[in-house]
Amino acid sequence: MIAGDAQQLSAHDRMILDVERVSPTPAARRLLCDRIDLAPERYDTVLHGLADTDAAYSYAPEVVRTVRHSRSERFRFHRRAGRWKTWDHIVEKGDPT
Repeated sequence: MIAGDAQQLSAHDRMILDVERVSPTPAARRLLCDRIDLAPERYDTVLHGLADTDAAYSYAPEVVRTVRHSRSERFRFHRRAGRWKTWDHIVEKGDPT
């Protein structure tokens, strides 16, 4: 987690968290992206980045918990399905990445 408090959030960060708190629909997200000049493809990246900050947690804890929970569920699903690459798997294959 990145330390901070709610005062360190930008206006755009607050708008993203507010949309997720009030109306997390694709239409609302698209409208916000148009308003703040953010590419819709980057919305989730920004949201997940915000979820890693204490500032976002102090501003909208329920949103941050939801994002973190969905992230952990997605990780768990891929791990169970054998789709998650572990370091051992990468080393065995000789994959340089």
